[in-house]
Amino acid sequence: MSRVIANAHDSQWLRVFARRSAAAGAIGWLLLLLVTTSDSHEIELIHKIVFFAMLVIVPLGLSLVTVGEQRISANLYRVAVLVQPAAAVITIASFFFEKGLLSASLSAVWLVVSGIVALLGLSRFTARGLYPLYESSIDAGLLYLPVASGWLIIYRLGVQPFDYGETIILLTVVHFHFAGFAAPIIAGLTGKMLATIGRPPRGMYAFIVFAIVAAMPLVAAGITFSPWAGLAGTLLLSSGLVLLAVLTVARVVPAIPSLNARLLLSIAALASCTAMVLACLYAYSLVAHVVILRIPTMAMTHGLLNAFGFAACSLLAWSNINAKN
Repeated sequence: MSRVIANAHDSQWLRVFARRSAAAGAIGWLLLLLVTTSDSHEIELIHKIVFFAMLVIVPLGLSLVTVGEQRISANLYRVAVLVQPAAAVITIASFFFEKGLLSASLSAVWLVVSGIVALLGLSRFTARGLYPLYESSIDAGLLYLPVASGWLIIYRLGVQPFDYGETIILLTVVHFHFAGFAAPIIAGLTGKMLATIGRPPRGMYAFIVFAIVAAMPLVAAGITFSPWAGLAGTLLLSSGLVLLAVLTVARVVPAIPSLNARLLLSIAALASCTAMVLACLYAYSLVAHVVILRIPTMAMTHGLLNAFGFAACSLLAWSNINAKN
């Protein structure tokens, strides 16, 4: 009994540490706005979004993960939470060096942390199984993080596989931090709340989790092989996120006593729906070979809405809710 209490206390302390890491990361990110890492305004903006993901989104996401009593998961969680701040700083430092082996080596630290996070997701899943589905959604977010880190190393190395431009590679890093890591975790937390308040729409929620998780490789296939696959992935992801927004506003928001959390979740739902409309327009433009939205415009609209409107507001709201429970 005393061991269970000690594990619970340790886990709670680590979640508090992760939240404080995110708060310190937000301050650090604001300071980083004063310095430049690229001659291109477009690339500079995307760099800042990547920094925000590493300094704020990832620790906030980790602060909302529970590990239970399994020793392996608890140890992985401890290492991931405690190492993440230093790994983020070292990785961001890589952006102040020329692309090449040194820069890629520094950014590889983020892959190490991401690998630990993925192992945490895998250990949680294997110890528990597919159900409850909301926990598997969280696991999927943890498992997708190394994909972002792998592409980050490629970007800092300065190579362009499959003839990708550096902007596409960098946007892939952004995509898997926010749509890959944050979105499944947010969907999982929403499902957990729906289960708590009773009578969740199981079929609808199952589709939401499937759509968000399955869309990731489809979008990646669209970048690599066919814009039609990208359009299919974007439509699937958009369907999942729009339905998630509907469930959030219709069922979750009314059940939350905190005014701040209700406001943040409502903003996140609106931002997510708007961002997905833009994503669908962009994916369609690639298939139809017509110019509707250019990449700089997508970064300024879709990217900022996803990063600050959807992911940040959602995770802040859930952090507020969990801190009061």
